[in-house]
Amino acid sequence: MFRVTMLAGLLGIVLTCDADAQQFRVFTEVTQPSTDPASNDGRPDVIARSLTLFHAGKVFDWLPPPIGEVTVFEPAHRRFKIFNGRKLVATTVTFDEIERLLVTARDETHNYARQLEVRDEPGSKSIIEPLRFQLDPKFTEQFDPTSRRLALRSPRFAYSVDCAIPAVPEASDAYLSYADWASRLNYVLHPRSLFPAPRLKLNESLRARGLVPVNVELRVRFDKPLQWNAGHRFSWKLEDGDRQHIHHWETVLRSDSLEWMTFREYQRVILRASSQVKR
Repeated sequence: MFRVTMLAGLLGIVLTCDADAQQFRVFTEVTQPSTDPASNDGRPDVIARSLTLFHAGKVFDWLPPPIGEVTVFEPAHRRFKIFNGRKLVATTVTFDEIERLLVTARDETHNYARQLEVRDEPGSKSIIEPLRFQLDPKFTEQFDPTSRRLALRSPRFAYSVDCAIPAVPEASDAYLSYADWASRLNYVLHPRSLFPAPRLKLNESLRARGLVPVNVELRVRFDKPLQWNAGHRFSWKLEDGDRQHIHHWETVLRSDSLEWMTFREYQRVILRASSQVKR
């Protein structure tokens, strides 16, 4: 029931930092414990990799093939542009639309939890509790300033985070502003993902300390135990190849090669393609 789609952002509204703070890159690798330790020397399984580039007030997030998706965060216009290079389809989704979809999802989840509570069937509590926690997460928080290790814990959901001080102080807010909206987008784009509220709580804790996450371990105990690790490698300047990527993506977005569609249409196309790959 609680299968999670993990995107690079495991992982803000308007970026107000200066130009230098907007010029950096983050390479992310998301892993989980190996399902077959004997075959790969116990190394974790890689779930996803992404490259996130902060440039001139925008954020470009690239999931390389076989996914081949680029998400462009445009806070000045309060929107995301998303395109899939393999399917040559694209969409625009505004912050307001994301918020409306989240409100609808929260209302539906509240109603579902109430229905389960009224029925009082065997096992319903094990479903109700995780649902309500995701909507209104409450953690106990610990932070070690020497090791810069942050922990947010609850009985069923826990973060352990290795943190760093960014080379440019404003970069923390820039990164976390993007991570907030990426978490919201991930939920409305990919059904059965975790609600964004737990990650937003983590981002609040990081923002209050002016830190960025370099390693995030998430442990979930819902219908079955799950564990993920997101390693973030920050570099405080863009490389020539990064600028070439950005130029290429912006060229594609301006070209006639893409079929533009509504957000829901785009979602159906991508989910259909994902299900075909899994078969």
